[in-house]
Amino acid sequence: MVTAVHGFAGEIKVKALSGNPAGLLRARTLRLDRKQAGSGPEERNYQVNAARLSGGCAVFALQGVDTGEAALELVGARVFVPRADLPPLEPGEHFVADLVGCEVIASGTGLVGIVAEVIAGPVHDWLAIRRDGLKEEVLLPLISEFVREVDAAGRRIVATPPEGWLDEN
Repeated sequence: MVTAVHGFAGEIKVKALSGNPAGLLRARTLRLDRKQAGSGPEERNYQVNAARLSGGCAVFALQGVDTGEAALELVGARVFVPRADLPPLEPGEHFVADLVGCEVIASGTGLVGIVAEVIAGPVHDWLAIRRDGLKEEVLLPLISEFVREVDAAGRRIVATPPEGWLDEN
């Protein structure tokens, strides 16, 4: 997500969902989705002129964004990077986009629901799971204690939710 303007020349600061922005620095193109930011065209691709690390974020200079005012319009936008521009995943890592839409199966009880989104948290991420017949999504911590197996290619996640979790939700 674009978190702030950096300087006066139109650079933007981007926080990585992974917590490690170094992998973003290889990107040559960024797609910014400003639906949540509330201003301007909703989605647009930007060519990256320069990228560097600063204060735990990636800082980008984008083609066509050369003033602080232009950069300010991008604050709050979600950032998407072409998969080919990202470093390879380590064993046990998964792209958030690959988890959305996966079935969540509880060991011994069957289908819990479908992953609607992955919510970044300060300590760990959360799976927001849409369950049949419920209006609100339920949250499951994305930690090894509860998430036992992730088969992104097979679109399936095996979980052992906390005791009583399925009864409450």
